[in-house]
Amino acid sequence: MPRQAPRNDFVWMTMRRMRTPIITLILVYFFSTLAMISVPGMDDAGNTYYMSYMDAAYFIAIMQTTIGFGEIPYSFTDTQRVLVYILLLPNVVAWLYSIGTLLGLVLDKQFQSTLKIAKFIRHVARLKEPFFIVCGFGNTGSMTVSGLLARGIHAVVIESDESTVRSMALEDEYAHVPAIVGRARSQQVLEMAGLRRENCRGVIATTNSDQVNLTIAITAKLLCPKLEVLARSENKRVCDNMASFGTDAIINPYSIFAKRLSLALSSPMKYLVQDWLISVPGSELRKVLEPPKGPWIVCGVGRFGALMVEQLEANGLPVTVVDVHPDRLPKYKNAVLGRGTEAHELEAADIANAEGIIAGTGDDIDNLSIIMTARQLNPKVFVIAREERRQHGGLFDSSGADLVARRSLIVARRILSIVSTPLLLSFMEHLIRTEESFAERTAAKLKEVLENRAPSIWVFELRGEIARNLRFVRAQTGRVQLEHISRNSRSEENEYLPCVCLTLERGAQRLFLPDGNTELQINDRLLFAGRDHARRQMTWTLMDSHSLMGNIFGKQLPRGALWRWLSKRN
Repeated sequence: MPRQAPRNDFVWMTMRRMRTPIITLILVYFFSTLAMISVPGMDDAGNTYYMSYMDAAYFIAIMQTTIGFGEIPYSFTDTQRVLVYILLLPNVVAWLYSIGTLLGLVLDKQFQSTLKIAKFIRHVARLKEPFFIVCGFGNTGSMTVSGLLARGIHAVVIESDESTVRSMALEDEYAHVPAIVGRARSQQVLEMAGLRRENCRGVIATTNSDQVNLTIAITAKLLCPKLEVLARSENKRVCDNMASFGTDAIINPYSIFAKRLSLALSSPMKYLVQDWLISVPGSELRKVLEPPKGPWIVCGVGRFGALMVEQLEANGLPVTVVDVHPDRLPKYKNAVLGRGTEAHELEAADIANAEGIIAGTGDDIDNLSIIMTARQLNPKVFVIAREERRQHGGLFDSSGADLVARRSLIVARRILSIVSTPLLLSFMEHLIRTEESFAERTAAKLKEVLENRAPSIWVFELRGEIARNLRFVRAQTGRVQLEHISRNSRSEENEYLPCVCLTLERGAQRLFLPDGNTELQINDRLLFAGRDHARRQMTWTLMDSHSLMGNIFGKQLPRGALWRWLSKRN
């Protein structure tokens, strides 16, 4: 269970700061009450009387708080009024002192921080559904959290910037997401975020520091070895370090993009299918991208540019590099010193005869300048750009670049694929390894149902209620095939739903693009791509045995008393 100390800290801080005021208030109140009951008064008949404890305590209370309803139970004598004058100052001062100390405590930043931590822990404790701890809420972290929420997966956020956490509460999408200001590398903060809770599915490290992400991954694996850990890293040494202790997924956006570029060069059709499957559902489908096979210029050969050069040369393409760091140039055959933002630098790299250029520096403005300069010198050149900051996305869209490497988007897409649809990654790996005809067949099937819009991706596991329905239907009909769940049971024509089954996983066996006559078995896992309404209709068919039997017989069946009796009996 998570550490509960912040709740005790709240009580401890309150008692430490309020101890002296409360003691002072109690002592002044006690001695004032004692004094009031010790001094004799006079009733309406002129008889001597002494105030009761209750009357004295009540009078001191209304005097102390400056309310002052009056003298009780009888008008005071001069002696009593002199005593009240004497008691007035210490009582009011004690009360104001206590209130002032309390206000100071409430306004204290440390106290406010303790309150927020206690509230955060309670919020995490109320989560009963599975959740991921997302460390870092920058461009990548916010996209990751949005994707998780869209897929019905809860998230808990750890962010070091207080202003970022405050802004989360102002956005409807993130208002109910538990978030804490702190260092995600800290064991205490991770435990407060629910690391040891049974419904914690894993930790996602998306901060801008590879070293911080490494520390998070090590800490999470040491404390909870069975927990899923996904970490972003752009440094090969850090990636190797993460792999050495069993990090479940290491996401290097530059490496991912470089491999996708190589795929686009070697097999545009495979690249196209991959792009369709990872695009935002509902967005317009990209057309075939065919990077040129001639000379290329790479501006900036840091971590990103070096990987681009490696992939271009692996595909047998001539490359000229342009870089402002002289120490990077000797290892390249054709190299020019400069940023690539000025015309003479690109002319020295022979931009007139180049067929492709990569603006791969670490500065977005420099990359935009490279694009504009290159297009002025060679309007036909194929442009690939590197985008570091999400807020510059509109500028890169307007630049006319043929392909943009958006680091945050690449990382978020890969994380969401691993978390929500791991079967999709295995399908894309198979797509890369297999022959070209498989990619062409997949593209044809997808194009037939997608209506030029990127598909939704979903997985069905034939377990639980679905498995019970399948057993019942198979007992009545003797068979349940893939095509039977792929038809629209609410349509009289019984037409196929606009979706494609990409993978059928059965134990250790995986069937890719299975035929419609493939028999379904209990515990099968099915990966689909298609329109979202197809997913909803397929869910209905799998959960309603009557609809599934109608698909098998090719017609809508009546829902009579006999059917209800049979269903109940089985």
